[in-house]
Amino acid sequence: MADSRTTAYAMLRDAGPVLRTPRGAYMIISSEAAEFALKHPALFSSKRAFDMAGSPLAMVPIAFDPPEHTRYRRVLQPFFSPRGTASWLPMVRALAGELIDGFAPKGGCDLVAELAVPLPAQVFLTLFGLPLEDRDRLIAWKEALVNFGMPGGEPPRERAVRMGTELYGYLVDHIARRRRSGGTGDLLGLLLADTSGERLTDDELLGLSFLFVLAGLETVTSALSTSFAALAADPPLRRRIVADPAVIPAAVEELLRYDGPVVFVPRIATQDVDVAGHMIPAGSYVMIMIATAGRDPDEHPDPDTIDFQREERSLAFGGGPHRCLGSHLARMEMRIALEEWHRRIPEYAIAPGVTPRVTWPAGVVGIDSLPLVFEPADGTR
Repeated sequence: MADSRTTAYAMLRDAGPVLRTPRGAYMIISSEAAEFALKHPALFSSKRAFDMAGSPLAMVPIAFDPPEHTRYRRVLQPFFSPRGTASWLPMVRALAGELIDGFAPKGGCDLVAELAVPLPAQVFLTLFGLPLEDRDRLIAWKEALVNFGMPGGEPPRERAVRMGTELYGYLVDHIARRRRSGGTGDLLGLLLADTSGERLTDDELLGLSFLFVLAGLETVTSALSTSFAALAADPPLRRRIVADPAVIPAAVEELLRYDGPVVFVPRIATQDVDVAGHMIPAGSYVMIMIATAGRDPDEHPDPDTIDFQREERSLAFGGGPHRCLGSHLARMEMRIALEEWHRRIPEYAIAPGVTPRVTWPAGVVGIDSLPLVFEPADGTR
């Protein structure tokens, strides 16, 4: 996994559509089986599936099944619809441009530290009304909670529990301050001001906030790191983006399919269930491997090749009722980052002597450091 997801995912595919791990968990490998599991929350429940994350409260909405989950999605969907996220586009574009302009004249950068971390982090902090000066502290909590290793049904590690408790205390204080101060200029403020019958309770807001810290400070960062690593290693591929920026939305989908940050989503089997001829017993911890589903040749011909002309849908953002709530925002952030980078820096490469590796085991696939080199920009665009 650290060196080649292509090799790792091929090994899993070759072993069959469903595997049982040494720890007793079940891995659903094939695209067809993964889609079945994602679409049947009555058989594969999200309740208790995220207990390892260290949150003192159930995370909203991912740790719930319908009908509770349906209510949460109904409340939150307007903020994360294409129309809802469009209002953030000018801010994201301005921030991406500012970050890239800061290092473009130098002829090199660490893509992760100088773009992939600060861009989604500042977007998230602004979206949720969190102080920008708390970024590093929040990232430290996120790192401890997300990168806890490959789960197999074991209880949370002591460090994850401790860091989760610290983050919980921080969020309790923040929500209390926001409730006193008022203001509706961001998502949290709007949710706090909601007076409808479906408004979220403080505990539900805490569970939502906990999830947003983990997801908002991790997934887009990791996706940008692996995407730029793939593009830097393949000049014809990135030159297609430079020559035709209209291909970028398709490029985002393909790069996420090929090497997206989320390897699996967890579930708990609610009853004995047959999946692709394999019996998964009730109560089993199940890992729906959306990463291997994205490399399934039955769904994606020549799956280990990046092809911006693909028209097959993938499970990079999950599927079924739990499909990623923030998918439109994540797509927009990635699209803007690719547009603004390639408009300023069309030619670049991985720094000599560097071989990108992801940290593994970990909660998501991401590269911690990606040094890139390029011709220093002259300040014009």
